[in-house]
Amino acid sequence: MKEDFLHYIWQFQKFDKQALFSENEEEVSILKAGFQNADSGPDFKEARVRIDEVEWAGSVEIHLKSSDWLKHKHQNDNAYENVILHVVWEYDVEITHKDGRAIPTLSLASITNAALISQYELLMTAKDEIPCQQHFKDVSGIKKFSMMEKALVQRMERKGTEVSDILTGMGNDWDEVTYQILLRNFGFKLNNDAFLRLATDLPFKILKKYNNSTFQIEALLFGMAGLLVSDLDTYGDKLAAEFKYLAKKHGLEEKIMAASEWKFMRTRPANFPTVRLSQIAALLSQSKNLFALLVETSDYISLTNFFKAKPSEYWQSHYHFGKESARKFKGIGDNSVQNLIINTAVPVLVAYGKYVDSPSFVEKAMRFLEEIPSEKNRITKFWNSEGLETKTMFDSQGSIELYNEFCQKRQCLSCGVGVAILK
Repeated sequence: MKEDFLHYIWQFQKFDKQALFSENEEEVSILKAGFQNADSGPDFKEARVRIDEVEWAGSVEIHLKSSDWLKHKHQNDNAYENVILHVVWEYDVEITHKDGRAIPTLSLASITNAALISQYELLMTAKDEIPCQQHFKDVSGIKKFSMMEKALVQRMERKGTEVSDILTGMGNDWDEVTYQILLRNFGFKLNNDAFLRLATDLPFKILKKYNNSTFQIEALLFGMAGLLVSDLDTYGDKLAAEFKYLAKKHGLEEKIMAASEWKFMRTRPANFPTVRLSQIAALLSQSKNLFALLVETSDYISLTNFFKAKPSEYWQSHYHFGKESARKFKGIGDNSVQNLIINTAVPVLVAYGKYVDSPSFVEKAMRFLEEIPSEKNRITKFWNSEGLETKTMFDSQGSIELYNEFCQKRQCLSCGVGVAILK
C-alpha cells in the first residue's frame, strides 16, 4: 500500500460514504474533497466537511498511519493547523492540534472496496514491461493520447526548468544561455562535456564580435579547443596565427583546453569534433543574436535552414587538419538538425514562454515538434506494438516521458490510463 493510492481513493471518493464516523465517533459528511496540493503543506486544500453538526472548511492530510503525522513532524508546522480532517489507512494514535484539540480522523481500511484494492495491487505487482500492459488496449484512444500529451507537457516543463536554472546562474543573459545549450548539444552525447566547457571558457559575447568572419570564429573555436597545437597544415597554421592574436586580445591564453579532452574514437569522420566545430562556426557567423533568431523564427523550414549552414570551403573537404575526405561535407544532416531543434530550440522557447508568461512561445515549440517525424527507438517501437501510434516527435517525446516517468516508476495513479483502468 502506498500513500498515493490513498490520495486516489480520497480524490475520487472511492469508498463507502454511507454512515461515516471518525475514530472518535463523530459523524462525518464530505461536502467537497478539495484540490490536490502539489506544493508543500497539506495534501488537499479547500475541502469542506461536516463534523457532527458543524461545517468546516480547510485542508485534508493523508497518511498510511495516523502516527505518520508525528513522524513527518507536522505538529511543528503551522501550515497544518488548518487541517480539518486526517484521512488514514490505519489508525494507531490520536493526533491533536497545538491547542490540544483532537483532529477528526477517518480510517479508509474498512470502507474501501476490496476489488479496488485488488486491482491496484495487480498493477503494482505486474511483471509485464508496463504495469497496465494486460489492460492497455482496453482503454480508449482519447485517454491514451490525452495522457501522452500530459507527459509531453511535463517533459517540456522539466527541460524548460533546466534552461531557467542555467539562466539564473548567468545573470539572465539569454544569448549566453542559448549558446551554451547549443554547444553542449553539438556534442551529441559523446562530446557534450567538452563542448560545454568550450562554451563556458569562450563566451558568446566574444564570438559575436566576429560574426561577419567565419575564419576568425573558427580560429577562436579551434584554438580554445586546443586543436591548433600540432599536426597542422597550411590552413591550420593560418588559424593558429589568428588565434594567437585573438587569445591575447581577449585574455584567453589560460583557458585553452587540452586536445585530449575531445573524443574521436568510435565515431565516423562526419561526427568528428573538428567537423562539428566547423559547423558551429558556420552557424555563429550567420547571426549576432542566437536567442533572437530562435524567438523570432516562426516557421520550421527557416529554422532548419539556419541549422544547415554550410561550413567553410576548407571544412567541406576535410575532417581534420591535413586529412581530406572522400566526399564533401555539406553541413549538418537532417537527423542532427532535428536533434538540435528538439534539445536546444524547443527547451529555450518553453523556458522563455514561462519567463515572459506568454503561451505563444510554448505553442511554437510544440508546433516545431509536430513538424519532425517520430524517432524510432525501443520505446516507440514498444508503444506502436501496443497500439499507441507515434507519428511525430510530439508523439514520441510524450511517449518516452510516459514510459520512463510514469510506467517504469509505477506512477499509475498519476496517469490517466491507470486511473481509467482502476475506475
